[in-house]
Amino acid sequence: MFKLLFIFMSLFILIGCGDDEVVIDETLPVTVHFAAEASVGDDGWQSFVTVTINSDGVVTQIELEGVGTLASASRRSISQGTTYEETFGYDFYEQITSLERSLRGVHSEDLVGAILDAYQNDSVDFNTITFAHLAELALASPPVERGQYMDGFYGSSSEINEDGYQYFVNLFVVHGDIIAVHWNAFNALDGAFKYTPSSTTVDTEILEWRNQAIIIEEALIQFQNPMSFSFDVDGFTNDLPGVYIEIESVVSLFTEALAAGPANPE
Repeated sequence: MFKLLFIFMSLFILIGCGDDEVVIDETLPVTVHFAAEASVGDDGWQSFVTVTINSDGVVTQIELEGVGTLASASRRSISQGTTYEETFGYDFYEQITSLERSLRGVHSEDLVGAILDAYQNDSVDFNTITFAHLAELALASPPVERGQYMDGFYGSSSEINEDGYQYFVNLFVVHGDIIAVHWNAFNALDGAFKYTPSSTTVDTEILEWRNQAIIIEEALIQFQNPMSFSFDVDGFTNDLPGVYIEIESVVSLFTEALAAGPANPE
């Protein structure tokens, strides 16, 4: 009898402690659901949410995360540095980790409300409305079908050109799919980016280049394969309306980055 009781109890996992104690049945099948913002939001992050729920509709795992404007680091990793807390006045890493822990065991029907409540009752210092909206979208979406790439951040850069610019691409992959891309250049002479997202005074020519770059970035996210781009012998394409710049060089950087694999596989 004792042995049967022990086996029965081992089928469950205990999460949390004290009044927040939650028992989740690990034997039930689970599905993973995902949603992400299409681009960087007003808060400076491209947020995304992954929710794992079991067949009883209980949240077994949840990730509330975001990627920065340059697609080179996650919000969680950046917030572990001292600069984040000094700038915003709160520890995002600690608060988001605590929030995620509190959401495990919540029924999926109550998840969106629980995320909203975290900000409204001052459990966290950041507005959770974007995460709540993405959680709602994720739960309404079919389970994730994993893409072809390893998760993590990818990058590749060119040689420095005659103008002193070194072009680079950053890619971010979640669940095997590219969800964020940034193409830019770094000037080795003055240490400045060709395009600075936060700048309010941008040269018209550079802004036009950046607008076309965004079209190319969005196309890669749509196609999920740099080999989907075609171009002529001079490196120009007719496949992307609104793009009049040479694209062969950036396609090469996309290809090199993905072939090299993520810098920090997850």
